[in-house]
Amino acid sequence: MAKRFYTAEEAARFCMDSSSKEFSDSDSEYVPSDASTEESEVGDSSTISAEASSGGTLTAEESEDGGSVPDAPMEVEEGEGSGDAVVGAPVWEPPCNYAPEIPPFTAVAGVKVDTTNFQIIDFFNQFITEAILQDMVHFTNLYAEQYLASHPLPGYSRAHAWYPTNVSEIKRFLALTLAMGLVERNTLASYWDTTTVLSIPLFSAVMPRNRYQILLRFLHFNDNAAAVPPNEPGHDRLYKLRPLIDSLSQRFAEVYTPSQNICEDESLLLFKGRLRFRQYIPSKRARYGMKFYKLCKSSTGYTSFFMFYEGKDSNLDPPGCPLDLTASGKIVWELITPLLGQGYHLYVDNFYTSILLFRTLYCLDTLACGIVRQNRKGLPKELVDKKLKRGEVNALRSDELLALKFADTKNVFMLTTIHNESVVVQHRHGRPAKSKPLCCKEYSKHMGGVDKTDQIQTYYDATRKTRAWYKKAAIYMIQMTLYNSYVVYKAAVPGPKLSYYNFLLQLLPALLFGDVQEVPDVPGNDNVARMVGKHFIAQIPTPNKRYAQRACKVCRSRGVRKDVRYFCPKCPSKPALCFQPCFEVYHTVVHFERT
Repeated sequence: MAKRFYTAEEAARFCMDSSSKEFSDSDSEYVPSDASTEESEVGDSSTISAEASSGGTLTAEESEDGGSVPDAPMEVEEGEGSGDAVVGAPVWEPPCNYAPEIPPFTAVAGVKVDTTNFQIIDFFNQFITEAILQDMVHFTNLYAEQYLASHPLPGYSRAHAWYPTNVSEIKRFLALTLAMGLVERNTLASYWDTTTVLSIPLFSAVMPRNRYQILLRFLHFNDNAAAVPPNEPGHDRLYKLRPLIDSLSQRFAEVYTPSQNICEDESLLLFKGRLRFRQYIPSKRARYGMKFYKLCKSSTGYTSFFMFYEGKDSNLDPPGCPLDLTASGKIVWELITPLLGQGYHLYVDNFYTSILLFRTLYCLDTLACGIVRQNRKGLPKELVDKKLKRGEVNALRSDELLALKFADTKNVFMLTTIHNESVVVQHRHGRPAKSKPLCCKEYSKHMGGVDKTDQIQTYYDATRKTRAWYKKAAIYMIQMTLYNSYVVYKAAVPGPKLSYYNFLLQLLPALLFGDVQEVPDVPGNDNVARMVGKHFIAQIPTPNKRYAQRACKVCRSRGVRKDVRYFCPKCPSKPALCFQPCFEVYHTVVHFERT
């Protein structure tokens, strides 16, 4: 049976001590010099074409605030290639069906808050707290004051209509924004359209269009005046979103604890504007955009921890991290640090998998499994060069590490500290049974947590095209909280559960009207009713005067003001109409304003 190298106390001491022989060997050929380290992790334009040809992921460096600056060259995403610093060349031997030592799972998984008598809105409020809403109100009002004071505007500017917002209005603003993910429209203004068959009366009843647009214009999450200028020490590229990122990260960890199997992967939010840390990942559907690293529960996709990618030149130095880890390993360490020492099983893809990372995590009672690139340093050459027929498996073990090669439609290389080299048989409906290594089967089963949450968000995506990157990223993170609140709801509520769509349908009305004393009267829609059924003309009632008159709706749509005494009592809006020909036009012509 494989034995663990260190106890948890010894591993912590080795991680903090960079002079440890096991984690930092100055004579090792895998420890790069200062120049090579800087070149491999930061990169320069002279190596772009060679790195890009190997299928690397690229980064577009553009201005942070959407300003007009020339595009910077595209760079290969950090972690690509075979630049891992592997220490102490491991001795690989036949595995002989040795079972790895599995530490017990000691975390208490599940909901960590009392959900007794919770309504649907209460699950959402566990993440978007009153403090977060108060910050949004404060910084939005502050930015509007700063903008109006420093920018002389013409008299016709809509910004002059600004007045301070409050928590109740911000809730309605968020509800309308999230509702746009349920009903897709081409333009923002089309949600307030009341002249077509597909009009949505709710939006105009809850908030005027101009008010929504001015709120969106001044929406802020931090004080711009307090930001450290670029090119100065302490500058934070994410300062516009820093309070929101920190608050959500804290609440994600406090509300729910994931079960034993977790996974880590990246998500890409579509954004093609100018941005210094924009990414290009051809394998993603969006291809261009802002990248998030997520640590999710494998079965449900609950996001426990996340990071916003700040650029290749960002200095990531998580506490207690071994100095020899590359940038991709440091990302894993940053996200999983709160869960170390509790027996978690982590699944990662080949961007993160390395021998040093898996060994270090194993010393801290955290096991890992992932696909590994065949050119990773430290991977046994005899395993890489071994010729296999389709369906064959070859494996080598070095203490807790198992390296495995599986010949499928292409060669698959796995590195794991969880499994042995055993093979399972999968029975497929109507097709011959297929044998597969256990680690490959478990990897496919537990690696889809991040993809699951991305898929759900794609169905009801409320983000829209914009030049303000931070607004789109903020709405994306709020949608992450929506799905997290749904996972907590499913875990906390016994009996039959609502689907995610029906969960949203019950959540949004509570967010819209939870703070108002009286629900607004949603006007009826004439666009369908006026074209069907039987309609008869009638005189406008005159309770207080002899002859009551109102403007004809058809004439007014053509720019003519004409007061009449007749209306249609069957149409929801009770429109005033001329006896002839407007009454007939209104009930027979689809687009009467164009006739």
